[in-house]
Amino acid sequence: MEMSVAQIVRQALQNLATRRETNLATPESGAVEPHMAVDSLALEPALAWQATLEVLPKPFRTQLITPAGWAAWMERLPATGWVVHALGEFPQRLDMESVLKDDFVSPVLEDHPGLPTGNSSVDQLFSAALSRQAGQWRQAQQYLDRLTETCLVESVINERAALAWQQGDRRAAEKLWESCPPLPGILYNRALARCAAGQLNVASELFSRAAEGWPESSPWHHLARVCELTVGGQPA
Repeated sequence: MEMSVAQIVRQALQNLATRRETNLATPESGAVEPHMAVDSLALEPALAWQATLEVLPKPFRTQLITPAGWAAWMERLPATGWVVHALGEFPQRLDMESVLKDDFVSPVLEDHPGLPTGNSSVDQLFSAALSRQAGQWRQAQQYLDRLTETCLVESVINERAALAWQQGDRRAAEKLWESCPPLPGILYNRALARCAAGQLNVASELFSRAAEGWPESSPWHHLARVCELTVGGQPA
């Protein structure tokens, strides 16, 4: 049955109200201080949130509450080069110009969207990720050291690797990724490490395997394909 104009408008307003309640609505004009950065990506908050949740094992994805400042944070978020597969990251941040310059580490952010107020294992993990992005290395490590949830062990190792990667210790990060099962996100991150080491053929194969492990509905699948094509087109 076709919807009337009034029904369409009503549904749109209801969807907007729902997004505001879950901190996923784009901030109203003038509501964000400081205002949108010149190099901001102006990302859709809900899409970015969904993409970062995909980093978690499925049973844990519904346990995280969107930070209150998530949408405003999107307004100020700069692009980055090679995106690591870790909590708090999402493929939409990719900037091909930075990729071609071999920018393997995301820029340290001036702030974060607000740490979780809960004390669950997944809250601690997300707090570690946001602290990492803000360059608060010691705080990030402290959050990780508190985690004992066995169902999140690969996620914790991956975040430890991302923390090492963010600080420029590529070899330590790769060793941690090599200790994990070959899940798509781990294969993708191993590909990043091999790409940074100049082993482009190996990186291309790993990106391909990662992409095959994700459904086409996932933005990570398409990111892996872009990365595969990028390194595959360069001389080894």
